[in-house]
Amino acid sequence: MTDDDEVPVPLPDEIDSEPPSIEEIVVDGEVEPDQIYNGDCLELLKALPDGSVQSIITSPPYNIGKSYETNSPMEEYLEEHRKVIEECYRVLTDEGSIFWQVAVTTRDGHHYPLDVKFFPIFEETGFVPRNRIIWPKSHGLHGRIRFSCRHETMLWFTKTEDHYFNVDPVRIPQKWPNKKSYQGDNKGEVTSNPDGKNPGDVWDIGHVKWNHEEQTLHEAQFPEDLVERALLSTSREGDLVLDPYAGSATVPVVAQDNDRHFLGAEKEYKYWKIAQLRLAGVPDKNGNYANLKLLREAGRENSSEYGYHRRPAEPQEAEEGQKTLADLSED
Repeated sequence: MTDDDEVPVPLPDEIDSEPPSIEEIVVDGEVEPDQIYNGDCLELLKALPDGSVQSIITSPPYNIGKSYETNSPMEEYLEEHRKVIEECYRVLTDEGSIFWQVAVTTRDGHHYPLDVKFFPIFEETGFVPRNRIIWPKSHGLHGRIRFSCRHETMLWFTKTEDHYFNVDPVRIPQKWPNKKSYQGDNKGEVTSNPDGKNPGDVWDIGHVKWNHEEQTLHEAQFPEDLVERALLSTSREGDLVLDPYAGSATVPVVAQDNDRHFLGAEKEYKYWKIAQLRLAGVPDKNGNYANLKLLREAGRENSSEYGYHRRPAEPQEAEEGQKTLADLSED
């Protein structure tokens, strides 16, 4: 592997800089979990045994021209992902779930919601639709010939009708926790669940913006809280959770934090390295943590010897002094 990134990420000696091979992840037909493959997700998916994964939580490339993706014609883009979706169906358990988080793409000024494009592919593959979750966002590009897009979506499908779902770990506070019945046998009794209510299908969870503590070098992260709600409600401790487009490893991090096993695939070596730093919770050889959250958790926030990796502010051509906390503190 070569390290020719704009922002070098030299791994510390305790982390192996050589990513695992497919043969090290699937051994004699059995999955060796808690690893991230540095390569095409289809290569990993095709190697996994049938019914080996409980939950898949992912956000595929949006086909909008980010540095890590190819801006392809829409039909070509959808067919490439159809292959991934078909493999996801095969590797899920019969009670398993898949969450597919996407936004919109534009062509010649036309607006194409990707969830609308993907929905029939999931149905044709055999998945059972459960929810179309709305994820509001308070920022983004301003529309000039249409209303500005201020939400993304997360499609939730299950492999079969007999799926696992437990809302209790993800309940949110009741709007009227002391509401009581005014008639009937339970008159005067509190009618709401004291443990909270079902969070519904509009998830008002903050995005990982430029100054967010979870932000790393990756250009498009989803927040840990978003992943956690999907993970806790559709998997149990010890289950295997997969992210075919692992990026900087938000899904593996949340799985690890909640006593689940994980697998992931990520093409870009620099993001694979950031993922290793996040999972290990250690800085690289230069003293930079994967993000501000890890720096704070390590109690190093006020030390000039430590910084953290962050992508440059918009526009992308940022000064070198904007890349670590230590440098930023001098501005």
